[in-house]
Formats: sequence, structure tokens, C-alpha cells
Amino acid sequence: MKKTLIMLALAASVTGVAFASPQTSFKEGQTEINVGMWDAEAHSNSYKSDGEWNFLGGVTYGINEKWAAQYQYTGLHTDHTDGNMNEINALYSFHPQVAGYVGWNRIYMKDFPKSAFGSDNQTNNIAQIGVIARQPINDVVDVYARGALGTEDTSIWEAGVNLALDKNVDLNAGYHYMNTRGNSENNVSYKGFIAGVSYRFGGKDHRGEVFEDTEKDLDYEAQAEEPSVVTISSNEGGNAAPIEVPADEPVKAPENDYYMNSVHFDSDSAALSDSQKANLKDFIAKAKETGHTFKLVGRADPTGSADYNKELAARRIESVKAYAVSQGVDGSKLIPMVKGAEGATGPESRRVDVFEHK
Repeated sequence: MKKTLIMLALAASVTGVAFASPQTSFKEGQTEINVGMWDAEAHSNSYKSDGEWNFLGGVTYGINEKWAAQYQYTGLHTDHTDGNMNEINALYSFHPQVAGYVGWNRIYMKDFPKSAFGSDNQTNNIAQIGVIARQPINDVVDVYARGALGTEDTSIWEAGVNLALDKNVDLNAGYHYMNTRGNSENNVSYKGFIAGVSYRFGGKDHRGEVFEDTEKDLDYEAQAEEPSVVTISSNEGGNAAPIEVPADEPVKAPENDYYMNSVHFDSDSAALSDSQKANLKDFIAKAKETGHTFKLVGRADPTGSADYNKELAARRIESVKAYAVSQGVDGSKLIPMVKGAEGATGPESRRVDVFEHK
């Protein structure tokens, strides 16, 4: 317990070093650097060597929004033994909170007594495959877990808590365990607490800017509390009676904003399907005919972090806008408004609402 408290205190005070929870989403050209420490003790057969502080660190480079390359170094120094572990991995983001990886791992162990596994030194070259998962607790805290299996009877497990100090710096604390072959009869395991911070820089974000609601001359405004029923005017004009719809429908229609339709998307996707393109036919025709201003209100479900949800909503808006412009609509008449996952749940929240302003 004393070592754990010391480790956490050091991690909190040293903001220039890092070992952050593993990344599960990437940006093209973004680099994350991490260096840090862990208190590793070694076990093999009936032999045990008490823990010592080790250096560990590495670099992860985003190739695009889905793929990244990573090098990671982990010290394996204990009270009486020495060694290190070097990993080269290719990572793939399946989801903002889930990534998989495959790679090569060289585990070098030395200075063990021969009674431990029949040799002073042992080097294992490992082919490994693993998965990383993160679960947000709130906007700045998440928990994470990582597990990998490899050749030479190797398994690696890690779990912990991550705190975002700002958008580019994270602080984390967790527990790391590694087990690998010592000889044909005995394995060697290393375990201990880890902590540190990470720093990210650079990168191109193709997911679109997050547009804030600055068009105060327009009438669309999100309400703090919605009534149980919303009344909207028919777009057909004439003597058509107002229509009442439940407040949880994807509809808002203040004084001069008229709801037209909604474009829906798959989970964690901004791709516009053919069926949804057909859904935009009336909107595109009216935009070209009237020259009116239209508001595109992007939303996401609450699966990801607040920042990611806003980025995803912005990408969905850009997909709708790009398609409309390709069909002859004046892009300057399309106003993006990002609402992220505000008050949204389930598949119906993955959408862009289209409002005509007149």
C-alpha cells in the first residue's frame, strides 16, 4: 500500500512524463508520447524477486482515423533480476472506445537463478494479438482495460483509471501483469502498479469543425426544458391546421423555423446511405427553388465522450451539406448547428434535422 501511495503521488506531481491509458481512437498525423514508471516484481516457480521502479514509455502515431502504429518499451528490472520488453504494434479503432492490435514483442529476461527456470537468461520473441477498451465515467474520467495473448504462452493484462487534464494531456493509474514462458516447465510473471501522464500533438482532423450556435439572428434555439407536446406549422401553408407531435420526436419549430425531415445514420458513422439521400429530395428541391436558409442540426447518441459526439455530429452535418451542394444547393445557405448528444438516446438520436428558415 505504501508503494502504491508513493506511485500515485509521483504521478500527480510529474507532468512532464507519461504512461497514459492506451488510445482507442486516432487522428491522421497525431503523435502521442508516453514515458512513465511501474513497480514490477517477478515470479517463477518458487522464486520471487521484489519490485523495483522501472522506466516505460513509447510513441503512437495516427496513420488515419482508423489505423495507428506504436512502439512501446517496458523495463523488467526487479530487486535481483533485469530485462526489458519491446513491442511494435499496429492498432485499429473499431469504435471510439474499442481498438484491436497485432504486433511483435521481444521479451528479454536476465539474471535469474538457474533454479527458477533452468537458465540465467531467456529471450522470447512473441507474435501477439490484443484488444483495448475504454468506458467514460464523465467528461474527464474513464476506466480502461487492455488484454493480449501471444506465442510462448504469453499473456498481458492491464486495467486502470484515466483522468484528462486537458484535451492533449492525460493522467492515469493502473495495474499491469505479464506472463511468459521461462522454459518448458515454468513460466515467469511480472506484475505491479503503473502511473503517469501522456501528451498528444499534431494531426489532421477530417471529422469536421465543431460549429457553435452563433447565428443569433436565426430563430432556432434549444430549449432548457421541452414541453410534453410541440406544436409545429405545416410547411404546405394555406389553411392547414397546426400539427402536434411528442416532444421526443426529432422536431423543433420555433417561430420562423419549419421542420422538414431528419437524416439518420448508423452507429459511429457519418456515411450517408442511398435511402437517406432519397429522404433529402424535397429539401434539396425547395432549397434550390426558394433560396431560403436551412439549418442542419447534427446529433449523436451518448456512446462516446462529449467531444467525440460533437465531432461525429459535425461530420454528419458535413455529409448532408456536401451531398446537397453536389445537387446544386447554395452551400452558403446551409447553417450547421452541432448539438452532440444533448438529451439524445438510442438509434433515433443518430441524425441531422433539417429546418427551413423563412
